[in-house]
Amino acid sequence: MSDDYRELIRDNILDETAFVKATFSGAQHGQSVRWVKVVLRPVLIKNKRHIQFSYFDGQKDISQNYNSDQLEGKLDELLALPFKNFSVSMTDRDVQVNISRKGKAIIHTHALSDARSTPDLAHDQSKNLILPDDRPDPFLQTIGIMTRDGRVRANMRDKFRQVNEFLKLISANDELQQIGKPPLHVVDFGCGNAHLTFAMYHYLNHMLGLQAHLTGIDVKADLIQKHIETARTLGWENIAFQNVRIIDYESAAPADIVLALHACDTATDDALAQAIRWQSKLIFSVPCCHHHLQQQLKLQGVPSEFQPVMRHGILTERLGDILTDSFRSLILRIMGYRADIVEFISTEHTARNLMIRAVKSTNPGDAGFVQEYIQMKSFWQVTPYLEQLLGDQFIALVYKT
Repeated sequence: MSDDYRELIRDNILDETAFVKATFSGAQHGQSVRWVKVVLRPVLIKNKRHIQFSYFDGQKDISQNYNSDQLEGKLDELLALPFKNFSVSMTDRDVQVNISRKGKAIIHTHALSDARSTPDLAHDQSKNLILPDDRPDPFLQTIGIMTRDGRVRANMRDKFRQVNEFLKLISANDELQQIGKPPLHVVDFGCGNAHLTFAMYHYLNHMLGLQAHLTGIDVKADLIQKHIETARTLGWENIAFQNVRIIDYESAAPADIVLALHACDTATDDALAQAIRWQSKLIFSVPCCHHHLQQQLKLQGVPSEFQPVMRHGILTERLGDILTDSFRSLILRIMGYRADIVEFISTEHTARNLMIRAVKSTNPGDAGFVQEYIQMKSFWQVTPYLEQLLGDQFIALVYKT
């Protein structure tokens, strides 16, 4: 196949005066591509032009920004993949390339009667953020992410992005507007430094206009006292913090929304179990370490087919991570939740980057999910901690006792 179409696409994207956006999608006949699509567009970072590559795989998107020195190499890597469809928008034309089943490049160029404006790079960067980085925000200033003159602190940029990515995942849930009469009750188990706790309160109350009461729970008394003082400084009356273990927490009313963000090991299960008992409408959990099931795998042994995996400590750990979260998601489905696992933020920011999202949507006891669960347990010969916490409530559904 001629490489002429690749050169055409490459030259257009490298044209700094006219390039607006490019989309690569689909796979050529008989080929496969990891990404459903990749979108390229110019952005401004620290007053320098970059090209942002946004990779979509159907469940998550990963964005990377490349400056002029990096761009050509990264673009050549992308063009080497067997994508089928290419769409490039320029200020004065659109270029469309489609690869036929026989591998022929079909090229269409459409001139525009009215030229597009070149993108406002600074504006584009900010409008994609729920909390913009181009204007002062009292909330971000108070929790230390932003300076008094409205700049994101250099050492807090990763945290700023993490907060925005978290709110982006929260905002994707239409159910927020359908939970019921206010006030919404939100509990954040294992709130830690509480950046995301405060962000959730700010988003629900001040950005969506929903009346929400939020309680943050953590076992570190010094952090809890600090958060109480921060809430007082902000003047936020409906956010509270308690120094208590998750398993010991008692609420006057069930929580509509439960957060468990980086709760360590079985603390995540404690939070999920409490949310299930409350029949909370929405659950957002970012698990941390996964020791409980990993220890069972080591003690019980694994199916012989997986012995090569267990020779390597890092692979044993990751296998335990995957199985633990798979069981958690399946248990949520059995308990009547629509559950999925998505990437919370890129691994360059944190290795613990998966989020379990769950929406209460059906009656418990779906036979298909029950069968999957029994088969998984039988194969791995383990008992998830979340099953133990739910006890008779879960056993009656799965084992029909």
